Amino acid sequence: MVGGFFDISEAGAKRVLIKPPRIRIAFFLILLCVAASLRNYEWLGMIAILVFGLCLWAGIKWTYVFLRMVFLLPFGLGAILLLPFVVEGQQKQLFWGISVSIEGMSTALLLICKLFLCHFIICLILSTTSPTELFNTLYKLGVPFILVEIMKITFRYLAVLFDEIERMIIAQQSRGFSFKIFSTWSAYKRSGELLGVLMIRSYHRSKRIHEAKISRGFDSNTR
Repeated sequence: MVGGFFDISEAGAKRVLIKPPRIRIAFFLILLCVAASLRNYEWLGMIAILVFGLCLWAGIKWTYVFLRMVFLLPFGLGAILLLPFVVEGQQKQLFWGISVSIEGMSTALLLICKLFLCHFIICLILSTTSPTELFNTLYKLGVPFILVEIMKITFRYLAVLFDEIERMIIAQQSRGFSFKIFSTWSAYKRSGELLGVLMIRSYHRSKRIHEAKISRGFDSNTR
């Protein structure tokens, strides 16, 4: 099932890198912040070597890491690849009269490196720490309660979202609808309609979840 893809047990980590959860999570969070803030390729390379070494030591399944990356690319790279066209700077002419800025290309390359490196660090956190352990430790480290709650709800309902997508796809295929990339125009139109239906369903589900939490005494200012 697609929704099961977000089950961290699929990572197959064989070793816990640092036994105390608070120290382990704090270490990875610091490493994540450092990797996201660096602008030096040499330091990024050193951290990348360290992270890859930790992945090997933990025994994470590489298929798990790279498959998760498939979901990351449309959101991260989609925005980054536009930078050479929107960032001002020295222009370089390409084909068909299209020009890009050298500064934008440099910024995009740096962000791509950071994107992949941070992805591996997050996979290390998720694969070596159970969700309950992770969220409880974030509370203890002083992360704002509302942020942790948003993370918990997102983590929990991503699987539900993808299960819903899978059921919609199966229902359409049972009616003879094809989701092939190079299909007819009606296929693209129908895909857009299904995406709209999914957004409406997600919105109504979020309202029901919020009302259910409020009825159980949920308060964003208290734990």
